[in-house]
Amino acid sequence: MEQEIKNAVGLGIPELVIELEPKPEPEPKPTVTIYDFSALLSKYEPPKKQR
Repeated sequence: MEQEIKNAVGLGIPELVIELEPKPEPEPKPTVTIYDFSALLSKYEPPKKQR
């Protein structure tokens, strides 16, 4: 039964080669470090109240 299904779909034919298109390389995203994030937070942090 399984072989009949493979033959019907074309998977049982040795000449049939499935070619996968190469995936395009994803563009590298800019890396943000914890230090960059900390600097950005402190830059826009509201001034602290003096006690």
